[in-house]
Amino acid sequence: MTEIKSNREIWGRPFPIGGEWDAGYTPLREGVVQGRYTARRTLGSWDVVFQPLNGEPEQLLSTFPPTEEGEIQAKNFAVEKLEEVWARSR
Repeated sequence: MTEIKSNREIWGRPFPIGGEWDAGYTPLREGVVQGRYTARRTLGSWDVVFQPLNGEPEQLLSTFPPTEEGEIQAKNFAVEKLEEVWARSR
């Protein structure tokens, strides 16, 4: 797996509050809910959500601290969830 870096490591500044980091979309396969996994920076946390493309409400999957370490943990969690879906759909 590719190493995930924080915004500070890449751009030299913290991730903006309200910003989203997109881990990717689910595969276009029968039996798989279409959507994307996202890590979102809020004032008090990093939230990992699944956003279905069928109009259903997004699902909060996990919350991490609003720190640089929490950012990396949230991004890794989002990627892991996406990879699980891809592995099951093969």
